[in-house]
Amino acid sequence: MVYSMTGYGKGEARGSVGAVTVEVRTVNHRFMDFAIRLPRPLNGYEKEIEKIVRGSLKRGHIYVTVAFDHSVETESVAINKTYLRKAYRVLSDFAIEEGIPGRIDIGTLLALPDVFANNLDAAVPESLWERTREALVVALEKCNEMRRIEGEELARDVMRRLGALEKSVARIEKKAPLALKRSLARAKERLAQLIAGHKIDENRWLMEAALTAERTDFSEELVRIKSHLAQFRTVIEKGDEVSKSLTFLLQEIHREATTMANKAADAGVIRECLSLKEGIEKIREQVQNLE
Repeated sequence: MVYSMTGYGKGEARGSVGAVTVEVRTVNHRFMDFAIRLPRPLNGYEKEIEKIVRGSLKRGHIYVTVAFDHSVETESVAINKTYLRKAYRVLSDFAIEEGIPGRIDIGTLLALPDVFANNLDAAVPESLWERTREALVVALEKCNEMRRIEGEELARDVMRRLGALEKSVARIEKKAPLALKRSLARAKERLAQLIAGHKIDENRWLMEAALTAERTDFSEELVRIKSHLAQFRTVIEKGDEVSKSLTFLLQEIHREATTMANKAADAGVIRECLSLKEGIEKIREQVQNLE
């Protein structure tokens, strides 16, 4: 099965503090890279999240966002009285020691951070983590399903384009004998012009023909291209992590097509080679989006 690198999934789990929502987004990346956003009570759980994600995804830039949906029924607000008392004493002592005039009133204290606490802040991280893990698993399942559907669509498009490459190679293979024959005829004509008025030495012609055949024969490149195309089809049908293998095969096919175009002395073959290379580039764009 082939997977796309692009996916999105959202999962929810409800607990005593409300609904825990986890969103997972993935985009193309050579390796596995994380961007995780957590609410304060779950600080320190990044490694746990990475461990779970690695069990479902193999590479890509992965965005994980965890949030809490507070309902009116579950949310309560309280003042951190202990913190305020300590802050008031520390600020008062500091003002006396430094001779700073003015009064420390309630407005000053309420402007301090962490004065207010709600049920989320007071919740036990382990309990929140259990709900978060449930939502994360659901989000990953949905993300993978989206990646699977898109991956299948991309694979169908790649296979269709692969079929076009195979047809192009078949046309080149069909034209190869005639192209070689024409090359030899042109070589013989050039040789005749060079020694105009003299009889062509058969041994000289055989040597020239051998050199021409060696320079213009691209049968080995054809064999290798056909082998690479067959391997490409096998990799797609096998599935799993395909991008690196397919990218390598495309590079090899492109290299063989370039060599073949350089060797060919036939305009029709050269046009087919250029068409082949153009098709390879279009497939390469799709392959980059596969896992």
